[in-house]
Amino acid sequence: MSSAERAASLITKIDPREFRVLQAIELGMSKYEFVPLNFITRFTGFPIQEVEHWIDELDLNDLLWRQSEGYLGYILNYNSYDLLALNALVRSEVVEALGMSLGMGKEADIFEALTPSNIKVAIKFHRLGRISFRDTRRKREYIANRHHISWLYQSRLAAEKEYNALSIVKKAGVCVPEPIAQNRHTIVMEKIEGNQIGEIASLEDPKSFLNEILINVKKSFNAGIIHADLSEFNIMVTNDGRIYIIDWPQYIKKDHKNSEEYLERDLQNILNFFNRKFNIDMKINEALQIIRS
Repeated sequence: MSSAERAASLITKIDPREFRVLQAIELGMSKYEFVPLNFITRFTGFPIQEVEHWIDELDLNDLLWRQSEGYLGYILNYNSYDLLALNALVRSEVVEALGMSLGMGKEADIFEALTPSNIKVAIKFHRLGRISFRDTRRKREYIANRHHISWLYQSRLAAEKEYNALSIVKKAGVCVPEPIAQNRHTIVMEKIEGNQIGEIASLEDPKSFLNEILINVKKSFNAGIIHADLSEFNIMVTNDGRIYIIDWPQYIKKDHKNSEEYLERDLQNILNFFNRKFNIDMKINEALQIIRS
């Protein structure tokens, strides 16, 4: 069972006072590597014996980590972070139930979910920490200069950044999933029915698909956004032949000092793919002219 599924199964079983303890630990993690007991008691207003009781209950459900070297302290794990995010989304009536897994990658898990109106949506759980810490810092400038930053907070920053990108480019007419809500390390968005373009054996008119991708890159560029991680692995083709560009947490702004380099790399990745798989030979200068025209 994944941590998201475990969290969903626990929402109705966790006492509200346990949520309060988890929120205290979450807040304390911005100040402490491990949150001490006195901070938790001060935040919750509970007597220390009651805090210890609820911590034991949370520990039984594998909802926190503790360390006792130097002092006794606690931090959240992905089980408890998923629980806090899902609980907030349910309480705000964004989602009502978690469904099946739609995919698990190096840095995110995606699940189907139902809204209170019985509409199917997707929830993306960012999970930085599955790749090396050094590689994460290299790829994500927004954490590069932070010395003490947890995987959970890195994941939250990634979700906030991707939600921001989706909101901007969607308004600019780029074909991306409609962003619905964001809480902690999660994004709720429109569910796209389709496959990665790299998984599709053949396209009826691959040149038109390439042109459509370039038009969307142009719209994003005109809105001041460069994807910065574009490839065949984050372009979806729906069952009715539409393309969607997904996975935007690494985006950069057009005025970034290395924007030209990132834009050319994005375009070259796509051109290489279409040349390799569909024998379409478009040069990088031609693609750049389309973007800038």
